Amino acid sequence: MEKEEAYGVYGYRWVVLAAYMLIAALTQLMWLTYAPISTQTQSLMGFEGEFPIVILALMFPLIYIPVSIPAGIVIDRKGYRYAVMIGAVLTAGFSFLRIFSGSYVLVLIGMIGISVGQPFVLNAITKLVSSWFPSDESALATGLGALGLFVGMIVALALTPALFEAFGENELSSLGWIALIYSLAALVGLVLFVLLAKDKPPKPPKRTEEEIVSEEVAINWKSVRTIFGLHNFRILCVIIFIGNGAFVGLMQLIEPILEPKGISSTTAGNIGAVMVVLGVVGCVVLPAISDKMMRRKPFVLLAAGVAAPTIFLIGALDNTALIFVTGAVMGFFLLSAYPIVLAYSEETTGAALTGTAVGILLMLGNAGGVILTVIMEGIKGGTGGDSFFWALVFLAVFFVIGFLVATRLQEEPPGVSPSNSTST
Repeated sequence: MEKEEAYGVYGYRWVVLAAYMLIAALTQLMWLTYAPISTQTQSLMGFEGEFPIVILALMFPLIYIPVSIPAGIVIDRKGYRYAVMIGAVLTAGFSFLRIFSGSYVLVLIGMIGISVGQPFVLNAITKLVSSWFPSDESALATGLGALGLFVGMIVALALTPALFEAFGENELSSLGWIALIYSLAALVGLVLFVLLAKDKPPKPPKRTEEEIVSEEVAINWKSVRTIFGLHNFRILCVIIFIGNGAFVGLMQLIEPILEPKGISSTTAGNIGAVMVVLGVVGCVVLPAISDKMMRRKPFVLLAAGVAAPTIFLIGALDNTALIFVTGAVMGFFLLSAYPIVLAYSEETTGAALTGTAVGILLMLGNAGGVILTVIMEGIKGGTGGDSFFWALVFLAVFFVIGFLVATRLQEEPPGVSPSNSTST
């Protein structure tokens, strides 16, 4: 009886999660601000090629690489709330620089500053979940946290073109007005998070996974070697490099990928939004099923297995309606794997090092975004420069590789010591 009373589950956990979701959504809104209007932004800023605008979005995965692990260490040492507030302050503060749309340098500095804050927000989700939610809600809670990310993407992809048209597509000031609206939203988000988010409940939730180290472990760079000693974690690193990298590449290049097919920037943004909307649904439905079954591996395999053919079809199809449908199917299965992979990671390492572990995973995922985006641009240029078809074929093959790698994951119920997973 005394042991049972040591744990607690509080309804306020949903308020804490909602406050986090708002900040997560805002980071993605900032990331994809220019993606659905890249051609128009390129023209208004006076660039002949698309790459300077691609660079604005590319700052997010690029900056993630050096900042991710230090952010994870901060999360493990100071708690999720402290770290998210750092990210929210940087997001709100630097977003106001983008109001000066006539200066590419100031816009770029703004994007870099926001990018530095992003890992402090995104890496914190599993720490929040392990602090507030019991194990049988882990994947669902992580999925809802990811839902915040995807809502931000949806707003960016669907709202930005509409605002751009409303303010005047031929006016450089339109970019500034959009940036001002998004900056004010970031400021409101910061205030709400400070008021609503609490670091820990009075009693911790019941968690069934065992720690690879005690809670009193010295959380530092040596922890990275400990984490990489886990077989499942190494496999998850490869999977997220491919999956997150491909998704980042698709989102950043969605308009130029679809433009040669005669699809307008508004429609391209809507296709990306539909992809993410179905991903939102997937992030609620499939993690909940995963929690109920207490299985993770089948859902990771399903995501890779669906992503390969659907990405190929997006490259091969010219019919807009079919691309909408194909993107929706891909989004539902691919994006739902994101919270499941993070829950898998937390169950592999335990709560004490989950911030550092997620920092490593998302560092590699964003490195994949940078590398695969550059490769996609290179393949497009090397095959005539008119179409991304062969670049998408490359991504499809990459997902087949990801599927094969995922078959080596070791499925273990929570409560089995992760130390048993270190064998290869």
